[in-house]
Amino acid sequence: METFGHAIEAGAVGVIFVNHVPGQLPPTGSLEFDLEADAPGVGVSAETGAWLREYANRDGDAVLDVDASTEGGTSRNVSGTLGPDSDEEVVVLAHYDAHDVAEGALDNGCGAAVLVAVARLLARFDLDIRVRVVATSCEELGLIGAETLADSLDLDRVKTVVNIDGAGRFRDLRALTHGSEDLSDLVTRVLDDAGHPLVLEASPHPYSDHWPFLRAGVPALQFHSERPNATGQWERGWTHTRADTREKVDRRNLREHAILATLVVRELASGDVEIDRVPPAETRECLGEAGAEPGMRAARIWPDDW
Repeated sequence: METFGHAIEAGAVGVIFVNHVPGQLPPTGSLEFDLEADAPGVGVSAETGAWLREYANRDGDAVLDVDASTEGGTSRNVSGTLGPDSDEEVVVLAHYDAHDVAEGALDNGCGAAVLVAVARLLARFDLDIRVRVVATSCEELGLIGAETLADSLDLDRVKTVVNIDGAGRFRDLRALTHGSEDLSDLVTRVLDDAGHPLVLEASPHPYSDHWPFLRAGVPALQFHSERPNATGQWERGWTHTRADTREKVDRRNLREHAILATLVVRELASGDVEIDRVPPAETRECLGEAGAEPGMRAARIWPDDW
């Protein structure tokens, strides 16, 4: 829930989230993963949130009418493979859906563009093992495309999943290795050899398309960007607002991150590189120590067997 702002009022009738970014930009998001929430959630701008707080401090009353509905829909993953028909494979994915309040240029148009460029570059190499490239759908609705993908694969044969969600937005690449020391070592070595800055985050999180794989013990790497002057790990900036539009994208960042991601995936697709599995018990312990369990339970994504 922190990803959508700060709740200023919660009760049986709904939840209000206040954006941390000024500029009259109410945030959007989802309260449940692939489920209709028990109550509506409403996003308001930073300025409206400040007004509501001031009004509440004066013991004022406010009435909010919400007209919300849930309708069925259909979406698809788009996939292809590169390299030999091997027993082992690396899965590289990026979600192509976005919230319809804007173009979704940063989240995750940048990631989808990097994914396409990675596929084009990898096609030039002789790979030792198969690389499965997938543009996943419905990430913003609760990782639906990624869950479907994971269910369709033999996860024992997936060497690593590389999730491109957030890459290409800003200059410096950020890599989240979700508890895998092998992945931390590999991506650090590749980026050092390339002479490119790297921000490394080892702690796991469940809020993107790598989660169905990580939950099963598959080593997971997420490529993101380090946003300049960010004050917190989950500060969203323009994303999930009407301001997530294409003029904020720098093509140089897309090109560089695509090249760097390709170098990492090429290493992962080498038969000489081994990546140990990440035991789910270790992921559970790390998430518990980070205080993620209450929020995950609220979103109903804390695994039942945990």
